[in-house]
Amino acid sequence: MSVELSMLMWSGVLLLVLIVMSANAGIMAMGMPWGFSNRDEAATLDGWGARAKRAYLNHLENTVIFAVILLPISLSGISNEMTVLGAQIFLGARVAHALIYVSGITLLGLRTLAYFAGVIGTIMILIQAF
Repeated sequence: MSVELSMLMWSGVLLLVLIVMSANAGIMAMGMPWGFSNRDEAATLDGWGARAKRAYLNHLENTVIFAVILLPISLSGISNEMTVLGAQIFLGARVAHALIYVSGITLLGLRTLAYFAGVIGTIMILIQAF
């Protein structure tokens, strides 16, 4: 498996972890009967649980964009130092973003910097298509 596809796979693992965290927060807040129900009533989350849900939704959006850009480039056989570095930056930035977001760190816009680092990693890959 290429480094780029490996980074996409690990991005999926991060998404799974964030979804499980959010689901557990919902069950902790609403109880197990709610967890086994159809959950017609949305979970009332606050603190880390609410941040985990926002983090997984943000990561889902960014992973879709990353995958839609990475997969055609990878299938075209384009793989070079820039695509590898872009994919590594994307995953590293997304892990940092998730950790910063869920833990509630608000220091100097660190979460925003991590977000934009991931975007830059994706753009580095996109540029290689041209």
